[in-house]
Amino acid sequence: MRFLVMLEQTETGFAVQAPDLAIVTCGETIESAKRAAVEAIRINLEAYRETGQPVPQGQSVSAHLENSEFRDLLFAYVDVAEPQGRIAA
Repeated sequence: MRFLVMLEQTETGFAVQAPDLAIVTCGETIESAKRAAVEAIRINLEAYRETGQPVPQGQSVSAHLENSEFRDLLFAYVDVAEPQGRIAA
């Protein structure tokens, strides 16, 4: 599955958010921030799956680009594997 993420440079690295899933995380580099986003999204998807809740529908990229709050952010996509099985207890 592909998810849109937005990155913003901070004093200590990069904050990254997946706006369609309300996920925020960070990393020291762009790549580490994207890896952190993939892990956070994966955990979030597993939680949706385990509770039987549908994953929120993503907005179009243009909707996010038109949002003035996101004007200075870097947009990218990350690929996240579909959750399989249960989360370990």
